[in-house]
Amino acid sequence: MAIPELFSLASLAVFSLADMRSRMLPAVEIFFLGAVLIAAPLDPLRVSVAVLAVAWGLLRAWPRPLAWPLMLHPSTWVVLLTGFGVRQGVIGRGDLLVIGGLAALLPWPATVLALLGVEAWRRIWRGRQAGPTPALPGMLLGVAVYVVFNLLVA
Repeated sequence: MAIPELFSLASLAVFSLADMRSRMLPAVEIFFLGAVLIAAPLDPLRVSVAVLAVAWGLLRAWPRPLAWPLMLHPSTWVVLLTGFGVRQGVIGRGDLLVIGGLAALLPWPATVLALLGVEAWRRIWRGRQAGPTPALPGMLLGVAVYVVFNLLVA
């Protein structure tokens, strides 16, 4: 298992516990910065477009058409979708930073599986509790499926 996968799984495990317990993500900015610093030497293009996609989602002053060129890189698709949710006030800022960090660290199938994991977790969570669903356990589920699949294939 490589450093990006190990960093992702360990961070998501800690953040999942915090997200389920207090609905707050402490130091999520440090995770994003750490992900960018770890992944920048490995794939600078993927990291730079992921950072721009996160910035587009966080900064409402940036016009919407600025996101069109970012859609040319597949690793930003999930980040832009999450950023649009943040701009609309439906998704939390911390979730965008985590998905942006994952997009910088891992290839785009991992971010897609993280988003599918959020949906699977939402269905499980809705059956047990009412109210907002914590997204980080679902992201952990999706990334874990990606890592296990890669370990089995390799």
